Amino acid sequence: MLLVLILALAPALAAAADGRDAPPGYARAPDQAIDQTYTDLITKYTTDPALNSPLTDYLPASDTVPTPLQVFGKIAGAEGWLPYSADVHRYFRELEKASPRVRVLHIGDSEEGREMIAVAIADEALIANLDANAARLSKLADPRRIDMDDAQAEALIAQSTPVYYITGSLHSTETGSPTALMELGYRLAVDEAPYIRKIRSSVITLITPVVEVDGRDRKVDVYNWHLANPGKTYPSLAYWGHYVAHDNNRDAMGLTLNLSRSVLDTYVGQRAQVIHDLHESYAFLYDNTIGTGPYNAWIDPILVGEWQQLGWNNVQQLTQMGMPGVWTHGEFDTWSPGYLMFMAATHNGISRLYETYGNDGADTVKRILRPNEYSRTWYRPNPPWPEVLWSARNNNNYQQSALLTALHYFADNAPMFLRNFYAKSKRSIEKPLESGPAAYVFPASEKRSGSQARLLRILQLQHVEVSRLASAATVKEPERKNEAGKETGAAAGKRTFPAGSYVVRMDQPYSRIADTLLDRQYWSPKDKYDAPYDDTGWSMGDLFDVQLTRVTDASLLDAPMKPVDDPIAIPQGLASVDVPAAGEPLPRIALMHTWLSTQTEGWWRMELDRMQVPYTYISTQDITHDASLRAKYDVILFAPVGRGNTRQIIDGLPMWGNALPWKKTDLTPNLGRIDATDDMRPGMGETGVANLKKFVAEGGLLVAAGDSAVFAIDVGLAPGVSVAPTEKLKVVGSVLQADFVDRKHPVADGYNRDELAVYSEGGLSFQVSNLATPGGAPSKRGLATARDFERPTGRGSKQDVDMPQGRPFVAAAALPDPKRWEATALNEEQARNNPWVIPTAQRPQVVLRFADAEQLLVSGLLDGADELAGRAAVVNARYGTGNVLLFAINPIWRGGTIGSYPLVFNAILHHDRLGESRGPARGEAGQRESGQR
Repeated sequence: MLLVLILALAPALAAAADGRDAPPGYARAPDQAIDQTYTDLITKYTTDPALNSPLTDYLPASDTVPTPLQVFGKIAGAEGWLPYSADVHRYFRELEKASPRVRVLHIGDSEEGREMIAVAIADEALIANLDANAARLSKLADPRRIDMDDAQAEALIAQSTPVYYITGSLHSTETGSPTALMELGYRLAVDEAPYIRKIRSSVITLITPVVEVDGRDRKVDVYNWHLANPGKTYPSLAYWGHYVAHDNNRDAMGLTLNLSRSVLDTYVGQRAQVIHDLHESYAFLYDNTIGTGPYNAWIDPILVGEWQQLGWNNVQQLTQMGMPGVWTHGEFDTWSPGYLMFMAATHNGISRLYETYGNDGADTVKRILRPNEYSRTWYRPNPPWPEVLWSARNNNNYQQSALLTALHYFADNAPMFLRNFYAKSKRSIEKPLESGPAAYVFPASEKRSGSQARLLRILQLQHVEVSRLASAATVKEPERKNEAGKETGAAAGKRTFPAGSYVVRMDQPYSRIADTLLDRQYWSPKDKYDAPYDDTGWSMGDLFDVQLTRVTDASLLDAPMKPVDDPIAIPQGLASVDVPAAGEPLPRIALMHTWLSTQTEGWWRMELDRMQVPYTYISTQDITHDASLRAKYDVILFAPVGRGNTRQIIDGLPMWGNALPWKKTDLTPNLGRIDATDDMRPGMGETGVANLKKFVAEGGLLVAAGDSAVFAIDVGLAPGVSVAPTEKLKVVGSVLQADFVDRKHPVADGYNRDELAVYSEGGLSFQVSNLATPGGAPSKRGLATARDFERPTGRGSKQDVDMPQGRPFVAAAALPDPKRWEATALNEEQARNNPWVIPTAQRPQVVLRFADAEQLLVSGLLDGADELAGRAAVVNARYGTGNVLLFAINPIWRGGTIGSYPLVFNAILHHDRLGESRGPARGEAGQRESGQR
């Protein structure tokens, strides 16, 4: 295509398209032609001149480097166009062919085999010497290699170029970043504006344009279906990645996903200083780099200053350019280390994230904001408009403009950021003698060797160094007290670790991520920021149910030990999570999902695949048409849905309007590969409920957790079990202590102590009864207990007994006084001729209950503990000849709750004898010492 080119006579003239001059420091190249055809299309697809900047309202021309328009016939942000991941990658390879300033790197493959790439863009000489630059940066990343010598570091800083790593399209419904990054790549390779020349010479820009490649291709399919079916409601994105959706941005701790490991390996391998992740959920551009707090407690304070510098500079620059709705601080707390961009924060770099407004596709639509979105406040003095006609091009304008200002600032301050990178790395190595601790120790005596191996392997994937003691080592820990004069709970006195114990030393560059994952967390209920953005607790030693000691005695570092250079070997199958019956034949298993959401069950599906547990993947629609479930399956797993309620699980989505297909067709070749349906709307219906009841009544096992457990209770599958009411309880993704009530129950097989740390999303718990009252809830009158008794008005003090006058005193029998997890015993009067009394053999069994209030919180946020303390956490209910195992906790969550996995797999392996009752176990003394878990 012949493009009309014009020569930019002067920066002011060239920037005059919308009446705004380029601000100081951002002048265009006065002698570089612009691509007028492309520039005109930018203007066409931008819905208001104010929604663009002088940095992106034009495109420089090149005789040799192709634009997106030349390759695809579309500009970035064009109406009605989303490219597939392979097309995005193809474009960057065209750039690489045409420009020595571009190099494309293969960084991995998705679970479904799609390629992931990273694209390096800089001056030709820097690209030619990319590996040499990474080698120099590696010495700043690990100052031990230069003997912690600041003078050598300064010499390296002068010779090195920092790496700024940008990642896009992690969340598949946020569709703008791939095209924005294609055009940004072109600009960085072609534009001769002085500020871009400075970026090219001072920064290596690294771009992964599509992180979630599987989800991107499915989203493009859905969007193409939308274009082919105008006026119809289009399907929501039922599956993003192969396993999880939005939670792919919560995997930076467990590193269970290919994309997480690929991004981290690229960041570490290129010795980058920044991970800047692009998202699309807030208007018009929210730089959540700064966040509200509380900040993660293990990061270096230097990073906090860098967040402030970069975040507020971005806001200032774009505001000066007249772009409305650019703000920071806001709603993100920066506490959890689970986010993709936070990999940089925990590995001595800088984490950054933009939220730019997006339309879930490339349509131009009128958007109406809520008052809290457009209101002015101290951190948002330049708020977005209450209404806006928003386009994909607007989105691309904002993303590119913000990134260009960030890269410009980073280039101008490159030596400072490299110096900070070195300082943070050095301070991480000095951690044992400064803030501590000295190390974490995994004793060689660990009985749960599979779980220990999985946790150690995660640390290795985090690029953490692991060592093993060559001989026994003894440490002495001092007693510690807090400001209130109370003991802190840290282990005190002498402790000897046997030879072969694993040691995670803190005198290493990536000590912060190890400390973050292995330490415990505490979010005060009185913190002024009372709405955590995500989980508040994640202490992995607890959640993996392994012995772990935090050691502050630095003399341990002098003990003879050897580095573990090879990957920690993880046992195969169920042995990897220490299931005692691993290797025994497995029953016939189905994993059931809804079409409301597949994300939370995806974590369960991932672990079944990882441990090579065979299963059939079914939906709630499938059971509607199958009255013979018991002939096919012994166990049905119904993981938490994560969205909706019992009525929605049954009814599904409203049936008005058009069908919502999710299946493979010529138009949608990437859909229907995991599961398929002609219409996502129907739920299981009352017929499905009946078939599920029939399955259990005929001897099947239903395992349900969280909201799916509530569903089972609501539909009458768990006689005698109800949801415990709460009023003031507050739990936000916390680690809580639970205690086995019956450690001899088959579900508890293999656990060698009474305590178990569990993950609770929001504090759900159960109560049990010997009465199968309608709906599972206790009757309004209830049963009288000693706990609830209040004496009536009468003689004597509060503790005295009233005595009616004029007759002999008749003493009442003592009221039953059950523990909170126990059912209230029935007396003869209550049991007489009562059809609601559950036969003894059919009564629910509590396997695990929440600990007493003082011991309940392990990590995270807990308020109102008394309402949860002692309540049932795992209950086996009887229905017909089958069982329904109910979890108030989520035992399989984000690859980080390995310690509770055996509860599920024990139930599967012993599905035909879960009704056995052997009585409460008088377990061994708890092994959890202070500071050890």
